[in-house]
Amino acid sequence: MNEQSRGIEIVKQQGQGGVSITVGGESVSTQGKPFDVQLSKQQAFVYLVIDCSGSMSGNKLEQAKQGILDFAADALKNEYRVGLIGFDTEPKLICEPVGDIQVLTPGVKALRVGGSTNMAKAVTMAHGKLKGLEGARVVVIATDGQPDNALAALKAARAAKDDGIDFIAIGTDDANQNFLGKLATRQDLATKVSSEVFAQAIASASHLLPSPRGLVKRQ
Repeated sequence: MNEQSRGIEIVKQQGQGGVSITVGGESVSTQGKPFDVQLSKQQAFVYLVIDCSGSMSGNKLEQAKQGILDFAADALKNEYRVGLIGFDTEPKLICEPVGDIQVLTPGVKALRVGGSTNMAKAVTMAHGKLKGLEGARVVVIATDGQPDNALAALKAARAAKDDGIDFIAIGTDDANQNFLGKLATRQDLATKVSSEVFAQAIASASHLLPSPRGLVKRQ
């Protein structure tokens, strides 16, 4: 007997008196023994941390805005709540993590450029916002150049990663690939692209988010 609903598959095991339960690719089997199974949907949160320094003027910021909206649309479908921080000389909280793109959109459209690239403070702000939350937590940083203080930015990112927060880094133009690799949780989560495909790179980062779905098993 098969029953499928919202990605949950329950299969009765012939001749064994038990069932096999599969959720999002993870399976448990009773194999004829008593088994208490709890299915739970993990929460997931992501902050887009966007460089709004003076060098982002013109088409790069417009590309970033489109990339943010495309990223958010996909992340929301995958049960992430999406927040936004813009940074130049100082970071600015644009939007707390939300589950509705209509709430996020006005803040995205209002992003403006100016000032330097204080990435360290922006990372610290995102860390503070995510630290008290449970479930998958991710920071996606998009920048077109070097931060004011690379060592301070890496130190802030390390503190966040030590708290279990994942980092995805996207750079263009004057961004340094080695720095992006150190900023990200893993090398494969760091990407440098040409400015012409900046929007696409930001949007595609949604495919790098860890799955928020989980199976909680208790025997």
